[in-house]
Amino acid sequence: MKIAVITLVGSADDYEPLREAGHELIFGPARSQAVTRLTQDELVEAAGDADCLIYNVITPTILAALPKLKLAITPYVGYDKIDVSAATTAGVLVCNTQTEASTAGVAEGTLALMLASAKRLQLRSGRLRNGDWRDDGTERATLIHGSTIGIVGFGAIGQSVARHISGWGARILAYTRTPNPTVASQLGVEMVDLPTLLQQSDIVTLHVPLTPETRGLIGEAELRAMKPNALLINTARGAVVDDQALIRAINEDWIAGAALDVFHEEPLPADDPLRGLDADRVLMTPHAVSNTDAARRGTQRAVVDSILTVVGGGIPGNALNPGVGAPKLG
Repeated sequence: MKIAVITLVGSADDYEPLREAGHELIFGPARSQAVTRLTQDELVEAAGDADCLIYNVITPTILAALPKLKLAITPYVGYDKIDVSAATTAGVLVCNTQTEASTAGVAEGTLALMLASAKRLQLRSGRLRNGDWRDDGTERATLIHGSTIGIVGFGAIGQSVARHISGWGARILAYTRTPNPTVASQLGVEMVDLPTLLQQSDIVTLHVPLTPETRGLIGEAELRAMKPNALLINTARGAVVDDQALIRAINEDWIAGAALDVFHEEPLPADDPLRGLDADRVLMTPHAVSNTDAARRGTQRAVVDSILTVVGGGIPGNALNPGVGAPKLG
């Protein structure tokens, strides 16, 4: 069959098992910039007669332009840019890609942002570079031991974060719409509602997928409910947080600071007002804190394994619409 690789995470060499199995591989022009979308003409030129598409965007328009498409895979955990319903109607099986390494990568990246923000590392590093050796006592760090950490979203990544911080001596709260009391008990996590979590947490970290229900989940009311000394960490999706409310929350001192790895628009535009926030209080990274060689290799292997499973007549465990059934390829 013909496989069009538009979003490539890692190396093209990782796809060699598919070429060796007799499949045709085509690498699209966006392969080096995963966040860059192709124009309709570019996508049709690269993948117009493809049976399988590796891309992080699937819309009804794309489905109509690719009539031979039977399998679509996004090499990411999140699939908010994938119209699963439209793909199901079109008879296209859709898979996302969540691996142990990718889950651990996001969790570890979250911890890095959490610690850097809590310990005011960006502020103190800047002061040192400017010749200030000693802390003047006006910018105290947060002691995580004895504090309360709130995890919003308690799926694989949220649970991994809890597992990592369980030895830090902190109280851990979690909010989810699909609670798992057994896992929560095993990890020493208290399941609470969202208002309670926001009111009691010193650090709030977000780990929900972007859905119509979670879009704008953290807005003005939620930010005002947080402690004035609280920190907000977002490694989920940018649109989970209302940017304008967050800007006010920082500028008007509703909360102490934030660390953001995800944004409404990526790449973040040069004139985006988030860039104007106090760099000592708002740490920003380019949707990259989870990027590791191990995670990239794991993702590519998972993509290849999903394709081989479908070729063999099976349905991958990471299928988002398994009811479509195993497509007939080739």
